[in-house]
Amino acid sequence: MEWSTPPTIIPKPSTKKQLSRTKSNTSYQSIIHTSKSLNNLLHYTHILQGNGYYRRNINPHNLLLLKKSEFDIFYSTRYRYPLLVAETITARTGLTDPNHPMIDRRKIEDPFRQDLEVPTKYQHTLNDYKAYMEYGGSMGHNAPAGQHKTNIDIYNDTFVLTNITPQEMVFNSGLWVLMEQWCRFLGRNTNLERVMVITGSIPSMFDNDFNGVIMNVPSKMFKIICIKMRDETQSNINTNVCHVEILICHNKPYYVNYAIPKYDLSHYLLSHTQYSQFQRESGVDLKKLLEYYGFPSARIKPFRTQVNVAINLTPALRLQMKKSKWFGKLIYAKNLEVLEREWIECQKLSKEFENLEFHQEFYELTKRRLKRGSYISRTPPTNYTWNSHYHKASKVSKTSRTRKHNKGMKSKSKTKIKTHHREITQ
Repeated sequence: MEWSTPPTIIPKPSTKKQLSRTKSNTSYQSIIHTSKSLNNLLHYTHILQGNGYYRRNINPHNLLLLKKSEFDIFYSTRYRYPLLVAETITARTGLTDPNHPMIDRRKIEDPFRQDLEVPTKYQHTLNDYKAYMEYGGSMGHNAPAGQHKTNIDIYNDTFVLTNITPQEMVFNSGLWVLMEQWCRFLGRNTNLERVMVITGSIPSMFDNDFNGVIMNVPSKMFKIICIKMRDETQSNINTNVCHVEILICHNKPYYVNYAIPKYDLSHYLLSHTQYSQFQRESGVDLKKLLEYYGFPSARIKPFRTQVNVAINLTPALRLQMKKSKWFGKLIYAKNLEVLEREWIECQKLSKEFENLEFHQEFYELTKRRLKRGSYISRTPPTNYTWNSHYHKASKVSKTSRTRKHNKGMKSKSKTKIKTHHREITQ
């Protein structure tokens, strides 16, 4: 773990005497190792710099870097969830080491726990997440448990609360699963030499109160996929090119049509013309992020024309999408009568679902909330994407905004003139 300090650049001392005089603002030395930086000048706190409203909430003073065995966590002590989690994807991702016993999540109780590397006051508790779950939330992994099964210790690392983000349940159990699976399959693509996935969240502007628990729920979640092509490396061409795509979604329920054979994820890809907007909103400096992990940053190109961005809906994935839909039916029941009716219908699927434990848990939590008289809006199936949302905003050009501003100023001035004239005549 690295505790962050203000990213001041300290020249490397040439003598032991000078080294002894070099001190950081904390008990940890803020010397930047060349293996994790560019020319000894890039610190991990340079990757995330808040803009606008987020400037006071995303800064070096509340950002920690937690180094786990197979992934890195850029943890925010302000929001109490990770802003970025970086992991490398290979052909062995999701497989267990032959020298260790197999890991089957269905036979293991999820070992959620607080991270001992971070003080408890900077983490949410399991009871906090239980209160959030009454309102349709869940504990969303950033580094997925299913992709880190090398051994039981590494698997357990994914359940520390510093790897968990408040995530809407339908989204977490549905569309997000498809994105995780698609990223995992990239490791098996023989045309790709190196694959890294950085999962992140964009905090909401406001905190929420869930029956007395104050929690910031991210407004959007994303995955930055960085790739080096094998043919470009072997032929020694385009060595300064990194291929990048960004998947981004609102942290709201998405209902996936599981009747179709293949689901296209390109609807959730950002175009490269939108990267500036993304960096402003997320606070992520893409070039510094690539440099930190050893990717070339001189030229950033998309790979959607070279890599298939659709995922086949296998029988297992179709079943998972159906389960996700039923989470939504229970969570967003508008009253107790509707909830009981939906639960009766859900119980008829017990044989198909094999296990209704989690559905029953959300049924009971929703029932408790409704009995208390606390309601949430019945969120309709969301089919909108980041692109459509962004394009609507981007249609207002700078000139049109200026015209509207000038028009507004003129109307205000006319009102003042009329008011002044009325006062004089009276």
